[in-house]
Amino acid sequence: MNDPFLILGVAEQADDAAIEAAYREGIRRSPPDRDPRRFEALRNAYEKIRTRRDRLAYDLFDTTPPDIEDLLQRAAPTGAPQRPSIELFKALLKGRP
Repeated sequence: MNDPFLILGVAEQADDAAIEAAYREGIRRSPPDRDPRRFEALRNAYEKIRTRRDRLAYDLFDTTPPDIEDLLQRAAPTGAPQRPSIELFKALLKGRP
């Protein structure tokens, strides 16, 4: 996933305190000694959107295209209703049923 808001699990309208709380909760659940890849993703996401100014710069200047996982997460978040698998989503993007 590339979207820092999805990685941290916060809304795009979240304030600094909510983003910091989500970051702290994420690193509490995924410390660097147990899950270094997830910890690194959390840290990078937090650094991108830490302050209001950072979020504004991200919104204005970030040009990275979304991953398939980002699109899938935005279209149908995990939970009810059940979202399709990523394999099905990739097949649909390639034009296969």
